[in-house]
Amino acid sequence: MRYLTYNELITLPSFEERFNYLRLNGRCSEETFGGHRLLNQMLYRSPQWKDIRQRVIIRDNGCDLGIEDRPIQKYLMIHHINPITIEQVVNFDPAIFDLNNLICCSRETHNAIHYGDGTNLTPTNITERIPGDTRLW
Repeated sequence: MRYLTYNELITLPSFEERFNYLRLNGRCSEETFGGHRLLNQMLYRSPQWKDIRQRVIIRDNGCDLGIEDRPIQKYLMIHHINPITIEQVVNFDPAIFDLNNLICCSRETHNAIHYGDGTNLTPTNITERIPGDTRLW
């Protein structure tokens, strides 16, 4: 299977299209480093990860899947667009720090990518605001 890079993924115009590409469709039980707490801590506490994380946030302007009108209010996460392996983490493979394989997402989106189907991610019944509108949502 050929994986998309970040530069290719962002050509998909909508949040739904990007999410549908990224979602794992129940494959979350496959062996990944995600289930290995010590490996997680080793990676996510490293200076290299902290640096690349900041660079991704700046590049994506802190928006969910890089979509401008979806700013992440809290629990911003960085997601590997294409899966990484335990061996890559153990060896601190430079590929795990590749900007072209990382994207911002909210915790809700990240959990849906790994464990869900994306329902409840798209806002519905959005009240359009107009200048001078003082009513609460």
